[in-house]
Amino acid sequence: MSDPLDPASLLHLIAQITPSTLQSPYDALAACSHAIMLSVGCKFAGLGDDARQGDGSVRTLPESWNSQGPSNYAFRYSHPQSSMTFVIKSFRLGNRYLMHGLAIEDNKTATLDIETAHFTSNGFFPYNPHESKDPLVHGFISTSQFKELVSLFKINILQRILPGLQKPGYEDTSTTSTTAPSSTPQRSDPSRTDPSQPHPPRPPIFDDPTTADDPSLFGHNPYSVGRSDLEPMGGLRMPGDGGGMFVGPSHPMFGGRHEDDARLPRGAVPPGARFDPIGPFMPDPRRGRGRGGAGAGRFSGEPDNDELPPPNYDNYFM
Repeated sequence: MSDPLDPASLLHLIAQITPSTLQSPYDALAACSHAIMLSVGCKFAGLGDDARQGDGSVRTLPESWNSQGPSNYAFRYSHPQSSMTFVIKSFRLGNRYLMHGLAIEDNKTATLDIETAHFTSNGFFPYNPHESKDPLVHGFISTSQFKELVSLFKINILQRILPGLQKPGYEDTSTTSTTAPSSTPQRSDPSRTDPSQPHPPRPPIFDDPTTADDPSLFGHNPYSVGRSDLEPMGGLRMPGDGGGMFVGPSHPMFGGRHEDDARLPRGAVPPGARFDPIGPFMPDPRRGRGRGGAGAGRFSGEPDNDELPPPNYDNYFM
């Protein structure tokens, strides 16, 4: 089945429905829109932009169709597949040509704005299709330009005021979605995290100060600093308790102490405060041996051994 919007058929139809001379490129563009509407089965209902519908028996434009051109062209239509009245109204605006489509009862408009010189040749007009021997396609520069014009009208006007139009040979591209498969292989983006893929462990804090992930250490690295500051939803915690940028005696790297020093009055050290121990003290059995592990001696080293003992401090015979 042939396409009703075939350029050769439309050019032939324009010559048939035009009763007089096309005075300007704007006359030709208006006659083109009329031919397109007739080709898809619309019935011409007369001039103007009211809701009156004719019987569709007349296809040729009346003698006065371009009497207000190029400032105003208005054609009415009906269609057997719709109960609404359609209006195509167009006019010149500077060097451009604007076409508006409207389904009156729906009150929704569609617009096509084109550059006149891109689709028509001003030197070709005036043109009388009944007397001239020159092909009308020269008035639209070339067949490819005319085909582009018809395609733009179809996409921007016709398919918006008459969606889902059914006609043999006519294809409504607004309801057809075609997606070409991509032949370019997709590259993995290391900055994106796929929840379905295991997250590779990051190096410990001493290799990367921003790391916080070491699956071997209970889901996170207790020696990490600044983890929660990088996570907006990381939760609320007291400063110095671990994960943040502040390192205090309650940080997990110091054994997870969460209470005041037993050798000081309760409340003497604010929660999360950076506090160096006052000492040296004897080992506190509640804390274990501290960061130094076994062999830490009487100095717990929490958070660090700021007061170093003198050499041979435990040799009482010197």
